[in-house]
Amino acid sequence: MLYPFVGMDPYLEAPAIWPDFHERVSVELSGELNESLPPPYYAIVEKRTELGIIFEAGATRHIVPDTLVVRPPISPVSALEGGVMVADQPRIEIAQGVQLRAQTEPFFHPFVEIRDAAHGHKLVTLIEIVSPSNKRAGPDRRAYEAKQREVLESDAHMIELDLLRAGRRLLPYPELDEAVYRFACDYLVVLNRSNLRQDTWIDYTLYPIDVREILPVIPVPLGQGDSDVALDLQTVAQRAYRRGPYLRAIDYTQPPPEPAFSPEKVEWINARLRAVKLRV
Repeated sequence: MLYPFVGMDPYLEAPAIWPDFHERVSVELSGELNESLPPPYYAIVEKRTELGIIFEAGATRHIVPDTLVVRPPISPVSALEGGVMVADQPRIEIAQGVQLRAQTEPFFHPFVEIRDAAHGHKLVTLIEIVSPSNKRAGPDRRAYEAKQREVLESDAHMIELDLLRAGRRLLPYPELDEAVYRFACDYLVVLNRSNLRQDTWIDYTLYPIDVREILPVIPVPLGQGDSDVALDLQTVAQRAYRRGPYLRAIDYTQPPPEPAFSPEKVEWINARLRAVKLRV
């Protein structure tokens, strides 16, 4: 099945599409790693519960795509007889509110763990794929940051894949935020090795990615004395795409999901979609 972009397909970021892609790309990551990991290492997909609730602009809202709003009809206001307002007369008619039905059942956030079968199935490397609710204020972001701190205080390595442009990056230090802002990247991979953490400093390797660039091959660190394993993120994304419904489910005649790209990138996206016959 055709994959329309050279790197990350920004249409996969749409709220109705992302949850399925998140799950498929997690499975492909695990499968790709298990083909290249030396024994006794193995990769598995694990899941944790998330609520999909974010706090934004002083309000609480759900970001799962099946939230339904039922709005009652607006009753016309009758003109007061003679155009005179009655002063201090309390009203007794109850106003009609807007009815909101939000999906409150939790959903499952997949991630990938590399474990060591020779040492009690110890966690060696955690690979997180960031979800939309992780990147906005709310319980899911707080839970993610708690997990991030827990791993950074352990002897496990951590890789974070942020393939979403919307929301605030999950970087634990202001210095990292400032560096990433200067990159002006669309997507980001963050690698932190457990052996590069000290009481007063932590080293990170950042992979800033432009939508026009191929997704990188990144190193996946293992236990002490063992060589890194190469992980081709572009191959993983393309395999997940080919095995999913995306070519049929996505309307490529429409603009990509928010946030909007720069005019230069919009022009590139349009040209790319015309080249693969998804635009006229």
